[in-house]
Amino acid sequence: MSKFTLQQDGYTSYTTVSNCFIEQFMPHAAGEFVKIYIYLLKCISENRSELSVSRIADAFNNTEKDVVRAFKYWQKKGLLKLTFDENNALASLRMVPLSDRVEEADGCEDDDRLFSVTDAPIPGNHSNNIKHTAESTANAADVEAQTAAPAEEELLQPVQIPERREYTKAEIAAFSGQEEVAELLFIASRYLGKNLSNKETDTVLYIYDTLGFPAELIEYLFEYCVGRNHRSMRYIEKTAMGWAEAGIRTVRAAKIHAGLYSDECYKVMNAFGISGRKPTKNETEFVTRWYLSYGFDINIITAACTRTMDQLHQPSFEYTEAILKNWKSKGVETVEDIDRLDREFEFSAASARRELKSAETVRTNKAAASSRFNNFHQRTYDYKELEQKLFNK
Repeated sequence: MSKFTLQQDGYTSYTTVSNCFIEQFMPHAAGEFVKIYIYLLKCISENRSELSVSRIADAFNNTEKDVVRAFKYWQKKGLLKLTFDENNALASLRMVPLSDRVEEADGCEDDDRLFSVTDAPIPGNHSNNIKHTAESTANAADVEAQTAAPAEEELLQPVQIPERREYTKAEIAAFSGQEEVAELLFIASRYLGKNLSNKETDTVLYIYDTLGFPAELIEYLFEYCVGRNHRSMRYIEKTAMGWAEAGIRTVRAAKIHAGLYSDECYKVMNAFGISGRKPTKNETEFVTRWYLSYGFDINIITAACTRTMDQLHQPSFEYTEAILKNWKSKGVETVEDIDRLDREFEFSAASARRELKSAETVRTNKAAASSRFNNFHQRTYDYKELEQKLFNK
């Protein structure tokens, strides 16, 4: 039996879960993984002297392999660090402070919590485990960066989806031997509440291999469908094909496409003074483009809406689109950038007004001078009459 030596000063009768974990990580993780992570926090808060993998497995009616898989999932997300001894046994498990994982997030914990572990072998080659850890950490960082700001591949660009194909038993076995795929199949079975059939496994591989969805997006796909009480693998496959056809390749893009940023969408409606109805499809497409294609946050978008109302005194998504497109071309990324553009515009306008006033003054002076030259009684002559008088003499 593998035992943990838990190190923590003090004892509390409650467990504190960081807001960072709840907001950033919990929504995208399988329920079993969340349970095990919170259980580790509980054990730390109780200052237990020892704990075993089998004890955790018994607590949740899981296998030890399931517990280890949860450890490795949170390691991939950067919340745990696993180290191994020369026999490829898990030597220690350290809980990474969330303030190190999520920069400048409110409510992050700063303490570093350590589990010392003995005789807890991790399946697979030790060197491969280390390599996988490094690669997973890099992949997790890439995913987080994609979530923070839209990249070119995140933009909603419709594509033609590949044709459905059947995978052979040998191919399924080969894929199942890959750690990431094995983890996906485990998560899918947990969401569906049953062991996957061969056909269902084939569907997961189709989404992963043929459609090319990253693991994080597949996890969210199951969360999204099951959360709407759709456990049919056919429904899940159709949803995946729809996302693929729309060009969705990140969790953030899927959330916006699914309308899960409705709060932000309604903030736009409120900025326009629109209430009592849902946004239309066309309006939703505008807002989606402002978020994804232009990469603006809600503060910049609502600022453009406010300017639209100031100018037109009525809502206009098209006018707001023109404002945001102009800001995008001028490199606006923050509200401060808008203020900078306003100052530059005001300076330019003031200079133009001064030049116009100077030119107007010059014209006025010339007109006055011309008026003084002609300011006397001028005689008028009838040249024909004068000519007749001349010839009649």
